[in-house]
Formats: sequence, C-alpha cells, structure tokens
Amino acid sequence: KIVIRGDRNTGKTALWHRLQGRPFVEEYIPTQEIQVTSIHWSYKTTDDIVKVEVWDVVDKGKCKKRGDGLKMENDPQEAESDMALDAEFLDVYKSCNGVVMMFDITKQWTFNYILRELPKVPTHVPVCVLGNYRDMGEHRVILPDDVRDFIDNLDRPPGSSSFRYAEASMKNSFGLKYLHKFFNIPFLQLQKDVRLTQGRGCAVLLVSEEVRAPAGWDCCWGRFGGKAGSSQTCAVLALLGRPVLPAEPSPHHWVGYSLEGSPLLSCSIP
Repeated sequence: KIVIRGDRNTGKTALWHRLQGRPFVEEYIPTQEIQVTSIHWSYKTTDDIVKVEVWDVVDKGKCKKRGDGLKMENDPQEAESDMALDAEFLDVYKSCNGVVMMFDITKQWTFNYILRELPKVPTHVPVCVLGNYRDMGEHRVILPDDVRDFIDNLDRPPGSSSFRYAEASMKNSFGLKYLHKFFNIPFLQLQKDVRLTQGRGCAVLLVSEEVRAPAGWDCCWGRFGGKAGSSQTCAVLALLGRPVLPAEPSPHHWVGYSLEGSPLLSCSIP
C-alpha cells in the first residue's frame, strides 16, 4: 500500500494517473475524496508481479449531497450529505507500506505542508519526498539543499525507516523511473517484516512442547543433545518437518520452557 499525500494543487492526482499509465491532463480539477487504484509493479528485473495499492489522499474532502429528487417548494428540510472519504475520516497510514509526500518547488506554502506533516508519518514507513513541477525550475523557490537539510535534521528514533528526496514533473514524466525504484524499499521491508513475523511464530512453537523421540529417530535425536529414548523439546520435530503441537494443546504446554534453555537456539529471538 502506497499513500500519496501533499497540499492541494501539488500534482497528487496527476501522479496517481501517471502510475496507471494514463496521460497528463493540463486542466486542474480538485479531487473531492480519496481515490484508490491497483497497479502491477515488478521488483527489479524479476518476473514476479507485485500488486501495489495506490491511494490518492485528500486531507479535507467535499461532502456529496444526496436526495436530489423531487422537493416541495415550502419543505424546510435540507438535503442530506454523505461524508467524504478523506484523511480526517480514515487513518490513511493503517497497513501502509510507503508514502510519497509531494510539494510544488515553485510554491513555498506547499513545502510548509511537508514541514508540518512529514514528522507525523509512522517511523516504520519509508517516505519519498517528491518535489513536483521540475519542468518549471526557473521559477523555483524551494532548493534541494533546503529539503535535504530538513530531512537530515529530523529527530527520529534509531531504527526508523529512511526518507528519500527526488524531483519530478508529471508533465514530461521526469522522475517516475526513480519513483518505481523507490517502491523497492517498502516492498523489501514488507518481505522482511513478514519473515520476522513467521520466524517469531516458529520460535514460540519450537519450545512449546516436550515430546518423546519416535522409534528409529535416535540417530537424529543424538545430534541435538538428546539421549535415546529420552524426551526433548519439539524443536527437533519442527526441524524434521513433524507436527509441532497436538490437535488440542493444553495450558501446560506453554509453561516452564525458556528460550535460553533450548539447545537449538543460539541467538536472540525478537
């Protein structure tokens, strides 16, 4: 999930269209509420196709009126309105894997949005700060060094995801190639998080139950420090591809086992 954010008239919807392979539209039409689409993206030169969900985020949407049917002339009741899907209504960072934060390099007030909103992005989410309207560089008021200095001086806890800065033009597609490369970062981070989660679950199972070695497994059992006919944690069974837990594990399966005491675990587990 990639979220596109920025102040009004910074090219968010134009980028949203460009990522779908659609042409650039010169006319400015304000977006009324959040738009979501899915695009296909491939990691580097592999044949693996990744489905990327792209959100064009509106901070303050415009409510849609309903009940446009027949109205009585003296009816004092006003038409009801549907709430707009915007950043005030939804937590756009929920399950988010990456953010593209856009501003107009020719308008200072759009960069003020970056100064205000960038520190609010969750620290685990990688961000690409994108300076749009690069084709109008002669009217620039925001210098690249100003952006990089701000990013470098942000007070972020250790282990936070990285910020990147790039410039683009939706008119001539400048910078889109870099943006596609930026998608590598949230993609690889997502893979890492999934594997860590899977590993964390395995670690619990590896030390969860004490079992007796089946007949014929004594040769393997001894390699892990167990004696023939003795009991050992089911870590051995897990590594050998056997079921880890019984169909209905009881509470005592989870009591009295320590990660440090397992002969199979020589490193710390998150």
